[in-house]
Amino acid sequence: MNIILLSGGSGVRLWPLSNEQRPKQFIPLIKDHSGQPKSMLQHVWSQLKHRNLHNSTVIATSVGQQALIHDQIGREVDLVLEPEKRDTFPAILLSVAYLYSHRGVSRDEPVAVMSVDSRVEDSFYDALINLPEALESTGANVALMGVKPTFPSQKYGYIIPEPNTENLPIMTIERFYEKPNAQDAALYIKRGALWNCGVFCFKVGFLLDLLASRGLPQTYEELLLVYNQLEIRSFDYAVVERERRIAALMYTGSWKDMGTWCTVAEELNDPVVGKGFLGKNINQVQIVNELDIPIIAVGLSDIVIAASKEGILVSHRGSDAQLKEAVQLMKESLLPKSDCIETHSRLVDRSVFADGTIVTTQRIHLKAGMERIFEPLMDERRQIVSWTVMHGSSRVVKNKEGIVVSSGWNVTLENRDEAVLQALGPVDLLEITTITNQ
Repeated sequence: MNIILLSGGSGVRLWPLSNEQRPKQFIPLIKDHSGQPKSMLQHVWSQLKHRNLHNSTVIATSVGQQALIHDQIGREVDLVLEPEKRDTFPAILLSVAYLYSHRGVSRDEPVAVMSVDSRVEDSFYDALINLPEALESTGANVALMGVKPTFPSQKYGYIIPEPNTENLPIMTIERFYEKPNAQDAALYIKRGALWNCGVFCFKVGFLLDLLASRGLPQTYEELLLVYNQLEIRSFDYAVVERERRIAALMYTGSWKDMGTWCTVAEELNDPVVGKGFLGKNINQVQIVNELDIPIIAVGLSDIVIAASKEGILVSHRGSDAQLKEAVQLMKESLLPKSDCIETHSRLVDRSVFADGTIVTTQRIHLKAGMERIFEPLMDERRQIVSWTVMHGSSRVVKNKEGIVVSSGWNVTLENRDEAVLQALGPVDLLEITTITNQ
């Protein structure tokens, strides 16, 4: 069995510690058996290596995360690089095409997909390797892994077993509902529903046939060329909710989705990380502070306080579902209000060195459809311009060759180059211009 490990998200739900430049799965919030801090990626990868499953694993990730992954778990890992972020459905399609056309995996071979941000026991992998049996014994197209819910959460998918199968080792599934409202979730729990652990198992041919039915290529290189045309949608909504032939295994061990502050706070051994102090009448309060100034909390209950250079969060532990929307609204409120402003540029730094070298750093925001044109100098000085996409997707045409770039991508230009960056949506750039005397 092959494994696709999904590690492409930015982790807005752990803002302000996580962002596009430092996604949640790379933050060392977990401690290993010796007390050393580990990231979610390092923790999951060590579990896969312990079971000797890492050699049959590819990591689906964005181009901007390649260096971070190599730094944390080594360069020998096999990566499937998305040219831009388009959610889990396109990422899984691209990964299956890679397994088929690059690794030579046959149509009949099972593939398991799992997320990098789950905290599980080693017994989780015993259940994982039994998922192909669930496919074979039931004739299902997709097999899932579920755990018993503890409350009607709106963050997870719900697996509803067919009547009289909920206590069987392998269950056939009546329906799957992704992220219902709290009222519907409570009804599903009464019907014996399980939370989906974010694990999907299917045969390679199942997704290859899905690609063919949509008129899409089945090879990795060809699919890359049309990647920007794929539907931006999660695998849960695009495939699992629509599929009627589903089976499931129940996982009875510990499982936590480490994508929210509520679950992260439960894993931290110390109530205060960084400079902070908890006063009297405090109950279930967590401080995570990366700033060099102290945070004091008094008279509070069930609160998470997180601080970094990105910002400061004060949140009730039960309000995780609201954070993503709040961060988006905050970012929109900070953008220039006037429609007549084509670009918004802010000077970050300008340095002049003794030899005459001038280095200017600007942060630039472009609205969808706008362009940033590289303008070479008309004198004898040498100019080097670096565009780094901080957030959003763009099309860069450099010397008449076009490529779609996304968060983390860098383009370097010199006097002889001709280039234009076209914003495909809202785009934030870091532009560093270095001018030297020849």
